[in-house]
Amino acid sequence: MSFYNRLMAKYYDAAIGATERRCFSPWRSQLLQQAEGDLLEVGAGTGLNLPHYPQQVERLILSEPDPYMRRRLQQKLPIHKQPAQITAWPAEKINLADGSLDTVVSTLVLCSVDSVQQSLQELFRVLKPGGQLLFLEHVIANDASTVRWQKFWEPLWKCACGNCHLTRDTVYKIEEMGMIIKDMTEETITGAPSIVRRAVIGRAQKPHSKA
Repeated sequence: MSFYNRLMAKYYDAAIGATERRCFSPWRSQLLQQAEGDLLEVGAGTGLNLPHYPQQVERLILSEPDPYMRRRLQQKLPIHKQPAQITAWPAEKINLADGSLDTVVSTLVLCSVDSVQQSLQELFRVLKPGGQLLFLEHVIANDASTVRWQKFWEPLWKCACGNCHLTRDTVYKIEEMGMIIKDMTEETITGAPSIVRRAVIGRAQKPHSKA
């Protein structure tokens, strides 16, 4: 597994490069203009979000549990002027106090965490009341035919793509956790196979108080 992880970290940027230029980079830029205050990015990977963080981010924490991805992230950090703390926390276990963050960022992460529910519980916990989750995720298709193909290919896809799931209904899970979707758009990932083409980009807010 470590050999596979090393290869994935080394070639990830090249493998995703064309899609990054076509759509992911513009989507990241637009989404992250809303980032502010004390911020945690979970699953920061090789640092593709780094160029897009605005000046209103006061404290930037980048969490990446994979040591090979984390090494690539560390190498990129000096290129960008904004200082950041890098940690190895998985999304399911964040070593921060309750209600300590203004913003959490998750881009192409919740598809591959071991537990979506536990991850979102942690993100909800560390956000301040009124804090925001900025997300960009690919999700289950909205037509039955494609969903059948997603279910068929998912076991192999998870093995080949770092535990990436094709059939997660991430928006439902975010709302189920008690967050309020404030704005969201659906997009099509240009050039991607139909089983991984539907994407959602949005901002969810932790309520100021429980109803």
